[in-house]
Amino acid sequence: MPVDSIKIDKVFIGSCTNSRIEDMRAAAWVVQKLGRRVASNVKLAMVVPGSGLVKEQAEREGLDKVFKAAGFEWREPGCSMCL
Repeated sequence: MPVDSIKIDKVFIGSCTNSRIEDMRAAAWVVQKLGRRVASNVKLAMVVPGSGLVKEQAEREGLDKVFKAAGFEWREPGCSMCL
């Protein structure tokens, strides 16, 4: 099946244990600077920081607000998408 024929209905940014603050910054840049939003056909879109420290730093920098404004859920660190 060609990749361009697959309809995206779930979006996951993060990792259970390994998303770093640099990853969160890069994803937030794409969302904010390129004006991206969660598409209406997407049923689930979440951002999961890799640790409590990454979450705290991202919130200090306002990255959580960028994701929330674009329609993402801002989740607690840990297992998420696989569950």
